[in-house]
Amino acid sequence: MKYQKILGLVATAGLLLAGCATDSDNSNTWLSDPNAVHVSASVGSIFTRSNPTASDEAGQKSFRDGDVMGVSNNGTSLTYTYNEGTNDWQPGNASDYLVWDASNLTFECWYPADGKNTSSKGYIQEDQSNETEIAKSDYMAADVIYAGIPSDRKLKVALLRKTARLILNIQSFNDQFDANTTKVNHIRIASKASTDAGETSTIDIKPLQSGEGGKGTTYTALVIPGEVEGKLYFTSDEATETPLVVKTGALEAGKSYTYNLIVGKNKVTIGGVTVAEWGKGDDIEGGKAFYAPYVTFTAAGEQTFKMKAYGNYEISGLEYSVGKNEWTNVEANKEVEFGGTKGNLRLRGKNVNGTASSSVYNYSTITFTHSNVKVACTGDIRTLLDWENYKTVDTKNARFYNLFENCTALTSAPELPAENLANYCYKSMFYECSSLKTAPKLPAKILASECYTHMFNGCSSLKKAPELPAETLAHGCYASMFQGCYALESAPASLPAKKMASQCYSWMFYGCSSLKVAPELPATELASNCYCGMFFNCENLTTAPVLSATALVDYCYDQMFINCIKLSSITILAPSTNISRVSFNVKGSNWLADAGTDASVTSRTLKVQDRDAYDALVAKGLDENWKIGKCTVLDKDGNAITE
Repeated sequence: MKYQKILGLVATAGLLLAGCATDSDNSNTWLSDPNAVHVSASVGSIFTRSNPTASDEAGQKSFRDGDVMGVSNNGTSLTYTYNEGTNDWQPGNASDYLVWDASNLTFECWYPADGKNTSSKGYIQEDQSNETEIAKSDYMAADVIYAGIPSDRKLKVALLRKTARLILNIQSFNDQFDANTTKVNHIRIASKASTDAGETSTIDIKPLQSGEGGKGTTYTALVIPGEVEGKLYFTSDEATETPLVVKTGALEAGKSYTYNLIVGKNKVTIGGVTVAEWGKGDDIEGGKAFYAPYVTFTAAGEQTFKMKAYGNYEISGLEYSVGKNEWTNVEANKEVEFGGTKGNLRLRGKNVNGTASSSVYNYSTITFTHSNVKVACTGDIRTLLDWENYKTVDTKNARFYNLFENCTALTSAPELPAENLANYCYKSMFYECSSLKTAPKLPAKILASECYTHMFNGCSSLKKAPELPAETLAHGCYASMFQGCYALESAPASLPAKKMASQCYSWMFYGCSSLKVAPELPATELASNCYCGMFFNCENLTTAPVLSATALVDYCYDQMFINCIKLSSITILAPSTNISRVSFNVKGSNWLADAGTDASVTSRTLKVQDRDAYDALVAKGLDENWKIGKCTVLDKDGNAITE
């Protein structure tokens, strides 16, 4: 299958393939192209979209306006959007659609295509409390392989459900209760978050409720196959109430389970379980696909977008579209309304340098006017460089530093898959984005100077850091990357680089007061200030990473664990001769000052190379709390060192 954007003819396997129309052509050009890929969709269920409240089969079969299906072919991913008014699938741009290619006849399809799901992995939502929200969890997928181009030019997709439907029904209350007045306040359903086999985290689903909590009330949710839990609350305060818990058996994908519950004061009894297949659906005629990896902004309410330029920077090569309308050039300080009924805002570009220059003082930023209207961002940032060739575009000069600084409405980030990075490329990119909850993957193995400096500084809602697999570092590459991320609980398991660069990890987790476990630090070749202030004010950090380097340099550990008040152990294996030659401190600050001073720390352990190494640390001004008498000091073999 080929994606067509240029008017013309393409010959493949003896078949003439017509390209699609240009943007200026009639909007229905795609209807007349005999080689365009049309879609016929069916699903192994009576529901093509989850609609639990529909009373008849016709209602349960219907796609809804705006439903989106994803299709991947030969590395190109696209989406199909259903138009309820015309009862077909339509491209967002009349000139962006697909034509058949006899050399590429393997397709991967999934629904819903929300920017997070793929053909191999789907996610469910915590909020499933209404028809619109529960539909977002109705994940289905299918692989389609053709031996040749079908005569009717239709891509026939038989989607398979990958979730199970669970209905919890309050059958009765036992005689401990007044059956006329007793009500369950609410139910939460605990399920895995995704179909990924390696998924371990669970989410508490807010299900679709029908009834007031008394006898006959049902709670419906779409869950990941396997065992799930229902949690029954009699008050609205989940923080203090211990719920009654009911566990299901192993639920299977594509089946609907109704659990009838008999509720007692101390336990819930299952009165019976019914299991049903979800049935068969009919084919629904489709349309064409539009190309959709663009950087896309979604807002539930009306929002305003604007780009500002700083220094000598001039915004160029960027276009926007609202509600899938025509593309328009982005102009500095021009306000663009989107969200709500206006539709999503999409950005695309033709500027390989990105949104900033090689000078750190010349750049552009995105601003959202209404901080109370949250904005989700999806798509591939490389579509701002060359939207037609985004997967192969050279990123070595691409910079996006400061792009979203102070975007307090932003809740999610675009994909950042580039592995060839420029100096400053993502510096301060999400600075003070206080609503950002998820960080993008950062797969680069070779870093550039200050590429991630201050990247998430002040992202106070961020709880988990992405994995950071880089093995070749550069000056200041991670400096202050997560500074001020007060909610950050999870750091990468390891920072695998063996050779440091100056200031590479300096102040990286400064002020991450929720962080309890530090990443492993296997580096053996250090550099000036490489770990300076790395865990400064990490008040909940309990165990320091092993500092195994035997050749230290000036200020390599300077201020590294200051005010880590719950720190109870540390290992440093440098020999005395090396410790004696280097400085640990700047302006008199000690690398362990106020570490391990919290009342919860009942004992401290310091492991060193030998007695000489300990004496060398003391000579350098080792904090009193980590000296013999207030601390257990061990040599590298675990033998106690005493006075």
